[in-house]
Amino acid sequence: MDMGQETELKFIGPEEALARVRQKSLFRRFARGRKAKTRAMHAVYFDTETFALREAGYVLRVRNEDGGFVQTVKSVNGPDLATRVEIKVNVESLAPDLAAIPDKAVRRDLKAALGGGTLAPMFSVEMRRTTVLLTPKRGTSIEAAFDVGAIKTAGDKPSSLPVVEFELELLAGDANELVACARGLTADLPLMLFLQSKAERGYALAADAAEAPVTAEDIAVTDDATADVAFRYVVAHCLKHLLGNWAAVTVARDPEGIHQMRVALRRLRSALSLFGGPFRAALSKLEDEVRWVAGVMGAARDLDVFQEDVFRPAAEAHGEDDRLLELATVVRTRRRIAWVHVFEALESERFRRLVLELASATFAKPWLDATIGGDEAIEPARDFARRRMQRRYRRAVRLGRRITELDAAERHELRIKLKKLRYGLDFFRSLFAKQATQKFLKRLSDLQDTLGRLNDAAVANALVEEILNENGDGAAAAAIGYAGGLVAGWHLGHARLRVRQLERRWARLAKLGPPWR
Repeated sequence: MDMGQETELKFIGPEEALARVRQKSLFRRFARGRKAKTRAMHAVYFDTETFALREAGYVLRVRNEDGGFVQTVKSVNGPDLATRVEIKVNVESLAPDLAAIPDKAVRRDLKAALGGGTLAPMFSVEMRRTTVLLTPKRGTSIEAAFDVGAIKTAGDKPSSLPVVEFELELLAGDANELVACARGLTADLPLMLFLQSKAERGYALAADAAEAPVTAEDIAVTDDATADVAFRYVVAHCLKHLLGNWAAVTVARDPEGIHQMRVALRRLRSALSLFGGPFRAALSKLEDEVRWVAGVMGAARDLDVFQEDVFRPAAEAHGEDDRLLELATVVRTRRRIAWVHVFEALESERFRRLVLELASATFAKPWLDATIGGDEAIEPARDFARRRMQRRYRRAVRLGRRITELDAAERHELRIKLKKLRYGLDFFRSLFAKQATQKFLKRLSDLQDTLGRLNDAAVANALVEEILNENGDGAAAAAIGYAGGLVAGWHLGHARLRVRQLERRWARLAKLGPPWR
């Protein structure tokens, strides 16, 4: 029986990149002459048809190891992006045995989650694993694993996903040494930090959603957490949301994937602003990089929105018109170019370094450095959240009180403030009364939706003006100008109704009051 925490960093990429890691002089130096060991592995993951264990935050598998069978229970999320609770125990066969789990609390949780349901194989992982023990320095031991194989679902319609992963697991030493090792071994190679475990990929495959966009998961900040712990969870949450949409963008080419990646980056930037103080100061260089990739994503997303939500309804309302086609063609071309820039950014060394450094920050905790005001980081999270959220709320209320007098620019400013307020409440929602928080978030979301629709005309005007400046004079420019005016006019025609709706929705939110008081 083995109980403990698993601390690892995992990367995905082509097999050729895995081979190049082993060829690096740094890898050979860390291996210190040790030979690699390769073995075939077969693991089966169990759950109910409704994924009851997964919903409860656990993964259960049985795998062949050293001529026997080992059952492993893992927590879905750990205190940082590299660490998860892991409990191993030998069992008699390739079938689960909950009674063998030594931890009574975990055993009780799993049985409660099952609720009388039946465990069945959901998917399996079949692969060849090659491992080498690395010792970068005295007192530090890291297992390097190279996995190549496939995840396969059970059932009448089996499907599969390839597995090509490079994993570094800390066996002894400091987690910062794990990051330093990862930096050196993956530098200049097309290996991306990957936060989805094989289990998560298997569940997605079983649900026929392996390349589907994912939304942000809930964050559960405990009552006894400090601001430091809360911030670590928030950064981990945002990074997982970002990378969880990697396949949706790079493989499926799904516009919703870009939207979700952009949302993840916005939430991360909002968190840096909300927590401020030592947290923001410690990650100032990374914040610049987050701003860079957010800009690339934003350019593509704005064109996606213009094409589908701004241009299309207006064009459909006016029927066939060749002058509309001219603008549509230009927008499609710009959109294709913007998407190319997204792919280039996501496949760049710059982006790969960014996500690795963000992940490492969740356990290096540089904001605890007293030289940059680390004392604030150990304040109780609930007190910290109330103070910071109230500050954001007051800023929004100053504008909202003049809701009927706001011009387009001020409405856009209010929209941004409310979005930041909603993100902040999403981060801290577990610390406040559930019903009051849900009600406030619903009214906040409704208000944002109206403000977003009012912003459509402003977006249309700005983009059309930019296109006109690039196309100069002539028939094409005239057609684009006409089409742009038509689209903007169509949205302005709906603005009056939305302004009235905005007033009503602001009144409902203001009457409710914030749940953190």
